[in-house]
Amino acid sequence: MKAAIFIGRRLSLRSESGKASSPGVITGVTGVALAIIIMLLSIAVVKGFKHEITMKIAGFNAGITIYAPENADNTTDYPGIKMTDSLSSIIESVAPEASPTLIFTEPAIFKTNTDFQGIVLKGLPPGNPWNFVNDNIIDGIAPQSDDADKNSVVISSVTAHMLGIECGDKIITHFLDDNSVRTRNLTVTGIYDSHFHDFDEIYAFTPISLLQKLNKTDSLIGTAIELNGMNLYDTPAISVELHNRLINATTENPSNPMIFHTESVIESNALYFNWLDLLDTNVVVIIILMACVAGFTLISSLFIIILERVNTIGLLKSLGAPNAMIRRIFIYMAERLVIKGMIIGNAIALALISTQRIWHILPLDPDAYYLNYVPMELDWISITAVNGAVLLISALILILPSHMISKLSPAESLRFE
Repeated sequence: MKAAIFIGRRLSLRSESGKASSPGVITGVTGVALAIIIMLLSIAVVKGFKHEITMKIAGFNAGITIYAPENADNTTDYPGIKMTDSLSSIIESVAPEASPTLIFTEPAIFKTNTDFQGIVLKGLPPGNPWNFVNDNIIDGIAPQSDDADKNSVVISSVTAHMLGIECGDKIITHFLDDNSVRTRNLTVTGIYDSHFHDFDEIYAFTPISLLQKLNKTDSLIGTAIELNGMNLYDTPAISVELHNRLINATTENPSNPMIFHTESVIESNALYFNWLDLLDTNVVVIIILMACVAGFTLISSLFIIILERVNTIGLLKSLGAPNAMIRRIFIYMAERLVIKGMIIGNAIALALISTQRIWHILPLDPDAYYLNYVPMELDWISITAVNGAVLLISALILILPSHMISKLSPAESLRFE
């Protein structure tokens, strides 16, 4: 084994003239580099796309939402859901990492002199719940406090365009209930654009105090409690466990039975998450195709290298070198070729990914893809897995063409030109 490695190191991957790499080496290095580049770019695009879309979905819908009890008595002073100490303790026991947020949603109609639009007005408490809105604001600012900006609203660019509204304008807002129509003049303090038109057309955001005052409830009452801070793909199981715990707590208090409904973001947006899961299939297909291309390229490259070194093979055989050792010499030479291609491919792929992440050079149509640029995300686990798989598969693939060496005659090899 040591002799094979020593001779393999001594044999150059350059052409016989020594001035340039041989055609086999150029072909092999290029094939491996292109395979690495395409594999890493494919994984980076899919991971980035899934991450960005998931974050947008989670911005509009929390990981888990606890809705007001369906059988709550509407004659009580809080027909919605109340953030009580007992409810908070149950949430903390099931999902200690979760951050509960009381929200208030209310259907409404925005009205101008020439047009109108139905929306869902989502009331948020001050602080972190506004982070998603702040990250997507393109004009103006979000309300800074419930008291100072209680009649403020942040609308989407889609709504602003449809109604001809600009930041700073006042908008007539109608709230409908079973008995009457209530009207408020709200000031548009900000306009956001998440590029997720399915949600942008529906949601507008306002301080929760506005909707609580409108519905004559106190600061502990809303229409739902949102739980964030969990792994989104763990939320279905946590949602079921939370639902069961709430049922058990209700049965222990038969004088006020309430059936809470919990729903995870995976369940409420199953269409989008199923679509994102299909992207993994595309990546697997691309990786398989690239592995096949790299494999065929390596096989042809090793054949070329062997043909270029026929005289060397004949000399080694005439000196008594066994076929197994000669095969190991050329496999080692080919692996050097593979490693060179991997280094070049990784360098180019990581440079392209970093460039796109910083400057967003490649654009996308947000109407079709919900994003205005190609997102890219990559971790060291994926990079290591791709490179390890390429190195292992290439070593296995090179065993087959190396058997050609055993069929070469020493006498004919030395006369070969």
